Amino acid sequence: MHFPEKVAIPSAAATRYAVAVKASRLRVLVAVTLAVTITPALAGCGFNPVESIIEQATGGDVDIGGPSVPESFPSEIPLVDGEVQFGAGMSSDDSRIWNVTIKTNNASALETVKSQLAGAGFTEADGVGGSTDGGSLATFTSDKYNVAVVVTTSDGDTIVNYTVTSIS
Repeated sequence: MHFPEKVAIPSAAATRYAVAVKASRLRVLVAVTLAVTITPALAGCGFNPVESIIEQATGGDVDIGGPSVPESFPSEIPLVDGEVQFGAGMSSDDSRIWNVTIKTNNASALETVKSQLAGAGFTEADGVGGSTDGGSLATFTSDKYNVAVVVTTSDGDTIVNYTVTSIS
């Protein structure tokens, strides 16, 4: 019988760290899942406990604007004209992320978004994005932000979703 000369056995500290990282990721996943499922139902309420729950679970600052653009959303990023359906923002340490969904009657919304972002100094990423019958995706970068835009059409409405991340 042959035994390997060295067997890597994780130290207790390494094991505790791995467990802590997995638990942290699970808390973030649960918090984001709650935000996505509960927030629209609570958007009309004056008090929204989801922000507090997510902040406690992630240790970050959360701004769930409901049917409005979050107050912390970067003014350098132009948005297509339309009715805001949902907005949220979250920050933790040096990382920030925002999500805004807009319903518009602009049938060429993606071209409008591309033009607006180019005018604001963003560059469209090569090789990332595309179009299908179901919608389109485009990504843009600047020295401060990454922006992913998804455009879909349903029942004659065009929906534009922006996901913005800060570059640390």
